[in-house]
Amino acid sequence: RPPRNRTARSGADDCASIDDGVSTCSNISDATSIYDDSDACFSTTNDIILSSESLDDKLDISIEGLRNKDLKTRENSLRTLQTLFSQKYIVDLVSSRSENLIEQLINCLRKSNEIEGQLSAIVTSLFIIQLGESNDELFIKFRDVIMPILRDESKSSLLRKNYAKAIGIICFVACEDISATLELMKALEIIFSRSYLHGDGTIPILNHDLQELHTAALSSWCLLTSTMPNNITHELIRT
Repeated sequence: RPPRNRTARSGADDCASIDDGVSTCSNISDATSIYDDSDACFSTTNDIILSSESLDDKLDISIEGLRNKDLKTRENSLRTLQTLFSQKYIVDLVSSRSENLIEQLINCLRKSNEIEGQLSAIVTSLFIIQLGESNDELFIKFRDVIMPILRDESKSSLLRKNYAKAIGIICFVACEDISATLELMKALEIIFSRSYLHGDGTIPILNHDLQELHTAALSSWCLLTSTMPNNITHELIRT
């Protein structure tokens, strides 16, 4: 899968790899570059003081907070994780806690409460970016939780929009299976194809939130197209 360049990256000089990783995470994991502040009805402005000495504690407390039965506590814990993951490259700390994090994020995503679900989608995206490695099994775990909610038209378009963005990022980073990626792309196209012109050439009438959902699904589809071999990309564009 050419766009990943994992082989070249693994053979690079250690110092260069660290620099590249930090700069990549700094640019990509800034939550405001992935999601608008208004998406989850909260500000991504960082009012949490981050020091190296406190990172372990803040991370552990936040992960534990995701277990709490109180919705507001879980939301606040997700906001803290969002800040940690978007402002600091802490792959070692994250990796050592990944099993616990995965379990709690899946639980939060599955609940699909409006704000909690949107925050969970953002934090899951940043978590995957922090790990920065292919892991098809991990992709499948998150896909199997996200996709039923993304397909569920009874859920809010705003929630589904954030899930559409998240699954695109998760697949882009973690999935190396071309067939699984193509399957996801087809599911995303089913969503944004609702914006296609009708057979008589008329434009479908959609509310703003649905337009945003379709845009998010199309954006993830385009991102995943960049991981495809040229022959498959050409076929996707032709069809």
